Order: sequence, then structure tokens, then C-alpha cells
Amino acid sequence: MKQQIKSKDVAPSSPSRSNPVLLEYTINGNIQPPKECELLVIACDPRNLYNICDYTTEELAIFDKLKNFTFHTSLLKVQINNPSTQATYPGIFAPKVLGQMDGSIYAYRNESVKQFGSNLANEMAYNLVTVYQLQGEAETPLSSNEFEKILNQQLTNSDWWPFSTEYEVLKTFTTPYFDHFSNEGLFEEKLPWKILNLQGKNKTLYVHGFTCFESVLHCWDYAELVLNFVGSAEKPLPTELNAPIVILGAGVSGLLFATRLKRLGYTDIEILESTDRYCGKTYTITENEPYPGGSPENTVCELGTCYLSPAYDHLVEDLKEFFVDNAQINFAKGEPNFRGIVIEGEFEPPYVPNEAILPQQDYILLKAKALLNLDPNELPNVVMSYIALALAKYSVLHWKIMGSQTPMPLKPPEELRDKTFYEFLDENGLLSLVGMIQYMYSVQGYGVMTNIPAYYGLTWITPIVIQTILLDNFDPEEIPVVTGLEKGWGALWDQIVTQGELNITYLAKATSIKRLNP
Repeated sequence: MKQQIKSKDVAPSSPSRSNPVLLEYTINGNIQPPKECELLVIACDPRNLYNICDYTTEELAIFDKLKNFTFHTSLLKVQINNPSTQATYPGIFAPKVLGQMDGSIYAYRNESVKQFGSNLANEMAYNLVTVYQLQGEAETPLSSNEFEKILNQQLTNSDWWPFSTEYEVLKTFTTPYFDHFSNEGLFEEKLPWKILNLQGKNKTLYVHGFTCFESVLHCWDYAELVLNFVGSAEKPLPTELNAPIVILGAGVSGLLFATRLKRLGYTDIEILESTDRYCGKTYTITENEPYPGGSPENTVCELGTCYLSPAYDHLVEDLKEFFVDNAQINFAKGEPNFRGIVIEGEFEPPYVPNEAILPQQDYILLKAKALLNLDPNELPNVVMSYIALALAKYSVLHWKIMGSQTPMPLKPPEELRDKTFYEFLDENGLLSLVGMIQYMYSVQGYGVMTNIPAYYGLTWITPIVIQTILLDNFDPEEIPVVTGLEKGWGALWDQIVTQGELNITYLAKATSIKRLNP
């Protein structure tokens, strides 16, 4: 378990004679009196503050190199087609489709099955289904309407959509997603580590997901790294615990960093949020229907943040007071084949199966056979021995390359220079893991293994994560490993905001930020 930071562990700055940060902003379009603060925490995409914040040349050179995807989810109320001649899966992932990164539908999850199990969900006239789409790096991101147009076109002729084409779109969610750097930015310019060295300069901290990786876990761990990072150019925390602190952005990183600051004893923290809601890329929808007969239980639908694994255990422990009555649940509800993988474009003869969709367990084994050039009829236990050996090797390499510092190493891991994640696996004889890693890395919108820098692959797929995938698919005891939250991630943020008494001002847009002394 990780040790929780305490105020005595952090060395606040000595009293500073520099001027406070001066921030001008509006609320719902109305100009507000200027606000001064002793610490500015940027928990939003820093590019949103271009021409607003007095960024230095060094800061601009970093932010200009950021790239991102566009993520779109839709919650559908779909009519059930029963009986079906083809096996159906509560969750589907199509790796080849995702590889196009053109906004096509690449995955779905049946929220009704997640809530009630297949037997009850199949008795219902309608189910609730979350559908995933992703666009890669683009100068002009697709709009919500353009994503919906693609969805409507593709659901009329999809080979792997098991439901009726009669559906209703209940909610949609579109967001810029997974801010990241290229391999050149990572290793030639060392941009994530330059950000670390900028932390605290000009009374500013950066805690948004672009600093490390786009996940709740990494936002929480990065905040700890920032607060304890001895190499920072300055220790930015104010000496006085009642000093005014402003956090820009009430997304996940803003809420988590505010929680850490409150635990350090700071009392005057205000979060300025440009929208009318908190929790950013978490979007939990609770629908009170449809539900099976005799069960008025609500259905929790996740259009953003959705999963936990054992890698999150220390976060759950650190924030345990906010997880009360929101237990981790088995996403699969005991379904032996909860996830199906669309095999189109994934195999060449003699490995092409008869089925268009394979259970994830079968896909993992077949993918290993194909990439290792094994006999297509090789026994599963033999294939599993290759996978187990590769898992052990991956764990050792991960420790050697990435070290023990979470959530990122303190210097660029040169062994990953100029490599994609797939190339790293190939060069180290780890291709038997591809079928296992594909789903866990890519389905959440972090890109494609053949294109994404190896650095990001190893940042997300730690040894405990890959062991989670193995147990989730092949543990005979069927103990749930990949889990969700009973009331959803949204309920966690509700507790953090209300129980933590966070001060959030909504529809607040900065118009000028001056940090630099004249």
C-alpha cells in the first residue's frame, strides 16, 4: 500500500516577495473582480489557455508538441433480437476497426447485462448499450453530430452488431482525449521531464493528464510525484495554509489534486470550471429503465471512466472514505464469455477461425499461436506456457526499464527510444502477449499498439495490469479482477466534491492570467 502524503512530508516554499498570480475571469459571461492567488494549479489542457496565460517560451515549446485523439461514446436504448443464431457477447472489441482511427464504431458494452446478467437482460424488450468511437490525431476533430452520423450509417450494416437497428440515442459524450507526445518529443526533447522541472516555477503546477497519462490512477499518482519531487526548480506550496490557491479545471485531475491539497491543510482552494459540471472525462449516467420484470433497479452506464484493476488498490485505499457504499463489482456478472473480439483482419491462413467473433480467451490463445508460428492445433496449456514465460520476462523488463517510481520514471528510458509498443514486444520476444494486451491498452482509447510510442504502452501496462488480464481470462476460480463501481465513477466524484467540501465555481472562464513579474 502506498503511503499517504502528509503535510510534514512536503516542504513549503519560504515566504516569497514575488507578486501573486493575477487572474481575470468571467462567470457565465459576466466579468468578475480580478482574483489573486499564491499558487495556480493548471488541471485543464494547457492549450486551452493560449492567449490567456502569460506562458514562457519554454512552456509554449512543450505545449505546441501535444497531440490528442477525439473520443465519442453513445448510450443507446436498443431493441433485443431474440433468438439469435450467432453467439452474442455483452462486450465487443474490433481491433482492426480501431486501427483505422477514423471515428468508426470499434466497441460496445451492454450495460443491462453488466447490471442484471445475460439471462435477465435477454428477457427484456430493450437493453442499454454504450458504443465507442475514436478519431486519431486530426487538425479538424469530428463533431458530435459527425460521430453520430457515422454511428447511424454503420449500425445499419454491421456484421457484428447483434441488436436491432431500431434504437434510440439517449446520451452522447465527445471529448478531446489522451494528450500525448511523439517519440521525438519523448526522447529527443524529453518533454515530460521538462514539465517535471517546470513544476513550481512562476507559482504554477501542471497536473492535467497530459503530464503523464490519461487515467484516474496516473492523475492520482502524478500528484504525489509532483508534491514530493525533489528535483523541482522551486517548491511552490505556500507557507501559509490560508494562502489563496486557484485550480483551473474540475476534471479528475483537478478534483484529485484539490483533495491532496486539503489533506495538506490548505483552506482557501477554489476550483474554476469552465463548464456546468465536474469530473471531466467521467460521465456516469444512471437510467431508471428499462429493467427486468419485478426489479426496479437502476442501470449504471459509464460513457467515460469505467474500469478498475488491482493496480488501483492503493488509490481505493487512499480514498476509501469516498468509496463507502460504492463497492467494486464484477463487470462480467459471472459470464464465461463476457468479451468477444472481432477477428476480421487479424489472422492469415492457417489461423483464420470459422467464427467472425471469438471469446477473448480463445482470441488470446489463437493470436499467440499465429504470432509465434505454432501449430494451429497446439494444446491450450502449451500456448499458456509461452504466455506465462513472456509475462515473467515482461515484468522483469518493465522493472529494469521503467523502474519503481510511479507513475513515470524520473528520466527518459532510453531502451524505448524510437519504438512503438508493438516493436518493443517483437524485439523482446513477447508477441505471445499481444492478444492479451490489445484489449486492455486500446479499448479505452489510448491508441493502437503498432503506432503508439512504447513509452506509453509500458506506462499503462504495468506488470500488475498484465497479470490482471491473465487472471481475468484464465483463472479457474473466476474471481473478478477487472471490476467496475456499483454506483459508478460519477458517485465517487460526487462524494469527493460534497464530503470533501470542494469549492467549485462553474461556467468560469479565465480571460487573463499574469504570473510573471514585470
